Amino acid sequence: MLNVLIVDDIAENLYFLDVLLRGNGFGVLAAANGAEALESARKSPPDLIISDILMPVMDGYALCREWRADERLRQIPFIFYTATFIEKKDEELALGLGADRFVIKPQEPDDLMVIIREVLAGNRSGAESRTEAAHPEEGELLREYNEALFRKLEKKMFDLEQANRELEQKMLDQRHLEEQLRQVQKMEAIGRFSTGIAHDFNNILTVIFGFGSVMKLKMAAKDPMHENIDHILAAADRAANLTRSLLTFSRKQEMKLQLLSLNSCIRNVEKFLRRIIGEDIKLITSQRVEEILIYADGGHVEQVLMNLAANARDAMPDGGILSIGTDIVVVDDEFIRMHGYGKPGRYALLTFADNGTGMNENTRQRIFEPFFTTKETDKGTGLGLSIIYGIVEQHNGHISVYSEPGQGTTFKILLPLMSGEFAADGAGIGQLPLEHGDETILVVDDEAPIRQYLESFLTTLGYKVLLAQDGREAVQLFRDKGAEVDLVLMDVIMPYKNGREAAREIKELQKDIKIVFTSGYPHDLIHERNLLDDDAQILMKPLTPTDLARKLRAAFDGCQS
Repeated sequence: MLNVLIVDDIAENLYFLDVLLRGNGFGVLAAANGAEALESARKSPPDLIISDILMPVMDGYALCREWRADERLRQIPFIFYTATFIEKKDEELALGLGADRFVIKPQEPDDLMVIIREVLAGNRSGAESRTEAAHPEEGELLREYNEALFRKLEKKMFDLEQANRELEQKMLDQRHLEEQLRQVQKMEAIGRFSTGIAHDFNNILTVIFGFGSVMKLKMAAKDPMHENIDHILAAADRAANLTRSLLTFSRKQEMKLQLLSLNSCIRNVEKFLRRIIGEDIKLITSQRVEEILIYADGGHVEQVLMNLAANARDAMPDGGILSIGTDIVVVDDEFIRMHGYGKPGRYALLTFADNGTGMNENTRQRIFEPFFTTKETDKGTGLGLSIIYGIVEQHNGHISVYSEPGQGTTFKILLPLMSGEFAADGAGIGQLPLEHGDETILVVDDEAPIRQYLESFLTTLGYKVLLAQDGREAVQLFRDKGAEVDLVLMDVIMPYKNGREAAREIKELQKDIKIVFTSGYPHDLIHERNLLDDDAQILMKPLTPTDLARKLRAAFDGCQS
């Protein structure tokens, strides 16, 4: 067996030559640089040396020079196998030092073996008798072996490429999961933020609702300031709806469902929608003549309309036409088959169409994703359409969108149609008679403006009022004047003693005392912290006069409201 010394500082190159030579019946010795090669060859001279040029310690040129200067090694054939080839003089230098061949990497395995055998045959007498290449039948076997080896290498390369593709897919999946995690974290952050602002914001709105309503109650019927007060109360109502929409979107607030007229909802906000879109966009409304009744949260329906209007305005920077229409449609099996969604039944259809810039298919498929926006960083949050999607889903409805670049956008929203007589609920102050009384109410709240509003409003209705600023003071006041008190109206979260703690101590003093709790925090936080008993009566802030008067009267009369 002929032994070949291979010299290269790259492990992969050594491995390739080792596999190739051993597969062709050669023995193999290896060295990482010229110095190691000389030391190895002087101990056990090989039959051939194959060397790289650029290596540490001693490069290939120095090795060849030392090789030819050594009397024991000078007759052993020397092949340069290198990727170093800038000019013809590189090869001339190598051959001038005594190298037998100058071969450029890479070479096909069969071609390299031909070169090796040629060098051995031309430089060693009798080599033919000791190498398989001298026998044609063995040469054919070696060619077959080389072909099989090459196929194995190709298979390994294919497997490596496949593994790389799988790794890339896993990395994409990992990035997708990381993005989903970021979205979840953002949603959790919105939930925490919503909960944090809800309490303070609802307290502020309670004061606006309260004093605005008290002013209106005390005005003469023909006072010209009535309209201004109505605007203030309407704006406060929209602000309360915005807060509830944000809390509902983050699953922090239950919906306030009631029987509504879809046409009336549009008429109620039509003036406000015109302000949102601006004077350069024409608003056209087309409503079905007959009443369209839905069971929905009125504030959420208005939120859908306002968000879609704002979206349409941004899609028509140079002006255009916005059309809002209502109709009744029947969803049957054929409709579900064509559109891929819905349940059989009769639905209210809300159509919202603009002739703006439109969007491509990729954008259309992503518009309902939270935080996805095509606007500049400081121009949009990416929450408007996802809030709309969440609201529609929570109402057991469906929303679809059609759009093409330059052809505008059309949203279609289906909401389950209700039957029955329409009764407006939640009419404002002055639209429904406020229920009066002459009982004594202990009002407990840590916000001074809310205490002032409640005292002013409740005394206007005929009630007598006692005030306490926290749970501890409420208990002490009840000890002193409990015999006079008919009902306690108490905030849930307060300093010193919270509402539940104070209520328990008050009930120890008078077991059958009526207690109505109030809170600006969302329902889920109250339940999570176990701040109230399951049978407790609660009125959520903002405390509008109509809701407050009805709730108190129901509590006095022994009814649940």
